Amino acid sequence: MKETKFTMNYSFPKNAWYACARDVEVKKELFARKIANEPLVMYRTSDNKVVVLQDACWHRLLPLSKGKLINDQVICGYHGLNYNKEGRCTYMPSQETINPSACVKSYAAVEKHRYIWVWMGDPAEANESKVPDLHWNNDADWAGDGEVIYGKCNYRLILDNLMDLTHETFIHGESIGNDAVAEAPFEVTHTDNSVTVTRWMLDIEPPPFWKGQLGKEGNVDRWQIINFQAPSTITIDVGVALKNTGAFEGDRSQGVNVLF
Repeated sequence: MKETKFTMNYSFPKNAWYACARDVEVKKELFARKIANEPLVMYRTSDNKVVVLQDACWHRLLPLSKGKLINDQVICGYHGLNYNKEGRCTYMPSQETINPSACVKSYAAVEKHRYIWVWMGDPAEANESKVPDLHWNNDADWAGDGEVIYGKCNYRLILDNLMDLTHETFIHGESIGNDAVAEAPFEVTHTDNSVTVTRWMLDIEPPPFWKGQLGKEGNVDRWQIINFQAPSTITIDVGVALKNTGAFEGDRSQGVNVLF
């Protein structure tokens, strides 16, 4: 019996929500992306609903994203098989009957907080209430650039980088980092599927970026609150306020706040 080799790149929790695209990326055309090492094809139907299917034709495994989208159906670019939004083949050229096994996997998907979220596991377990909370993306009081950044590495290295911001002291010392980040104490709390790291730096000199954003002279109270929700979502609440203006107690009105 051949032993299955375990590598970091091939272990992914499946019964979980993954942000697979920004809402503006998915249009009424075929859009390909790989999530949890599985190729997906996405599109919007004529009523603007998002569909996510396996990106491999049942017949010869050609990526369906290389085909066409016509009347809400995906047409394979190799032999013309048609698939509906449930992944069921509805038409085979030159055949009067359709093989009942002719289908591709359909994934549960929801559009929330300006992202398209896909459930990679059992659709019966997909609970929309468990989509990570990124509500500020829909809030007119918050502005964002909407950019997508690609990191050519295992996704867990990105999680490690964002959960431990002490590297700011050494890597980003000319912009957002200073000694206070590495030296300040922090608190770690957790649940069964989340971890939160909270760090407050009180009465410190602001690093150049934050001093520029605040636009005021003097020491500041600075915070970093990092929340991880399994398997791959991190939200970071960071900011500064003039010292002793109430940020630590909950009033950030005298400061600058960034959420991402």
